[in-house]
Amino acid sequence: MRTTLFDFQQLIEMLYQKTPCVLATVIQTQGSTPQKAGSSALIGDGQLLAGTVGGGIAELKVIQRAQVLLQSKKSELFSFNLGGDLSKGSDAICGGSMTILLDALPESHLTVFNQIKSSSQHRNKGVLVTMVDQSASENITINRHWVTDTGQKHLPDHSSKEIELLVDQMLINKHKDACHLIPEKGIENPANRFTFVESVIPKPSLVIAGAGHIGQALAQLGKFMGFEVTLWDDRPEYAFQAKIPIADLALSGTVDSALGKMDIQHYTYLVIVTHGHKSDSEVLKRFIASDAAYVGMIGSRAKVSQMKASFIENGWATPRQWDRVFTPIGLDIGAQSVEEIALSIAAQLVKVRNQNNKNGE
Repeated sequence: MRTTLFDFQQLIEMLYQKTPCVLATVIQTQGSTPQKAGSSALIGDGQLLAGTVGGGIAELKVIQRAQVLLQSKKSELFSFNLGGDLSKGSDAICGGSMTILLDALPESHLTVFNQIKSSSQHRNKGVLVTMVDQSASENITINRHWVTDTGQKHLPDHSSKEIELLVDQMLINKHKDACHLIPEKGIENPANRFTFVESVIPKPSLVIAGAGHIGQALAQLGKFMGFEVTLWDDRPEYAFQAKIPIADLALSGTVDSALGKMDIQHYTYLVIVTHGHKSDSEVLKRFIASDAAYVGMIGSRAKVSQMKASFIENGWATPRQWDRVFTPIGLDIGAQSVEEIALSIAAQLVKVRNQNNKNGE
């Protein structure tokens, strides 16, 4: 299942700071568009503060409209057609169209956003239910509700059975689509009243074993790509927070004392780039049979061949378990420098993450 990459933490911080802002969310698309439903952006003071709804001319128009709404404090639906003609000098020629919900009063939903933050901190996924009503007047009414897979439900009593069933199915990954737009039935104009349902799951966890040059470069890219980053090294002088501030967590110590206590789950991506073959092997032994979404290890083809034979011969891994390991690690982009190697690994991480999201894993 696809996950939203929007940073609710940043939104919450700005709301507590009383920063005037508009929360823009793509709720419907048709045809080819730069972003799909569920993409969100935070806009304030005539600029993009966080996230994206697609970039280019479409995002510029959204920013301009949001600036007007900051003054009126009225939310609205904003539609944009990207079906221009290149020969006529059009700026938007993707061919599709987008409908974007512009919430001019996101501070009124601070309680819900804090619930999302709390769920994320506890590694719990959930479903954000946004109910929109523009039937009474030109001003849109927006109500948000948060439902988690731990039994926390905050749907109103008047919610339809269709919405309740959909939310339950999304929580157990029965729907690969992360977002659904549901018009309300039984009213004259269903476009005036609808519910937007979107899946929100915690950031995937990137655990990097090895805080050398490649590990540090990858930590920066991983953070930029939306991972929660943990860096480990058995050399204390390499693994301390001041040296690698980009990481969410820096660990040192032995494999057993430090990494052995980690809860490796299906959302964990493990990269092994330590300072030597022995420590690479120790980390791999610990996690090759784990539930991690990704296990990758740096090394030449000769090293990999020898390690594979050793692991299988000694019973440290089955052939099937070894085949899950991405090694030699990274996409083949002809990488030479430290930064290029880190880029090839980051690209592979994103590829696997997107495949997992698409498959509902």
